[in-house]
Amino acid sequence: MSLHVERVGEVAVVVPEGMLRGGKETDELQNVLRKLIYDGQKKTILDLAKTSHITSLAIGVLTGVHASAKTKGLRFCMCNIESRIQSVLLTLMLLNIFVVYPNRAEALKALAED
Repeated sequence: MSLHVERVGEVAVVVPEGMLRGGKETDELQNVLRKLIYDGQKKTILDLAKTSHITSLAIGVLTGVHASAKTKGLRFCMCNIESRIQSVLLTLMLLNIFVVYPNRAEALKALAED
């Protein structure tokens, strides 16, 4: 699993690649996202286009990151969620909580409107 952060204007785009199985790759993602929140990054997109699998531990990380960002008044959203992952989030009723866009362009557009 690799992970990189891209800057698109004032938006940080975090792109994990591979599977989020709840191991060190999930810890790395959590550390990167929490650092962005701690540093006050106002707008962050998690682009899951290159993520093929996600476990309950990783979903827990995303839920915590979402809650922390919201508490601090920061924008955190996700995009390019693979259909199987989207089904899991729908079953857990998290698609009503997370801010999700179909693709990066729409996520960037929505964040630019703020």
